[in-house]
Amino acid sequence: MQKRLDYMDRVAVRAARPADVDYIRSLAKRVFGQYGPYENIIARWFVSGIAVTLLALMEKQPVGFAMLCRFEREWYPPVVSELLAIAVEPAKWRIGIGDLLMREVLTVAEELKVARVFLHTAVENLPARELFKKYGFAAFELKENFYPKGQDALMMYKNIA
Repeated sequence: MQKRLDYMDRVAVRAARPADVDYIRSLAKRVFGQYGPYENIIARWFVSGIAVTLLALMEKQPVGFAMLCRFEREWYPPVVSELLAIAVEPAKWRIGIGDLLMREVLTVAEELKVARVFLHTAVENLPARELFKKYGFAAFELKENFYPKGQDALMMYKNIA
């Protein structure tokens, strides 16, 4: 446990900037490539501004990101948001960066007065499912052949308010 705490003292989270798009695209390709061409999809989401994108940095180097889609209308706050992606450098798995990004995403959701956050995760992605369950997400629907390469997805949600 001490190793995890030592690492986490050196991790910060900030809003992603336009210059971060190449990193986000690269990590998305490495982490989500087995499911389809997500490096392009995620980069388009980022550039379009439809999501709040957070970047995790360790010693000023990016080590992960998370994207929360904003379903907003001018006249009322978003009721539902989707966690579009959360990704951590494979060499940095299991030291708490995913936890930190999840806490920050949920804080953003609360600040936006979101009532519910939902997400999709591959059925076979047990580490992600464990992380989401740890933060109170519950499974509610199985979507067969959801991903471009044919994998099934589990849809999960968490009530915020």
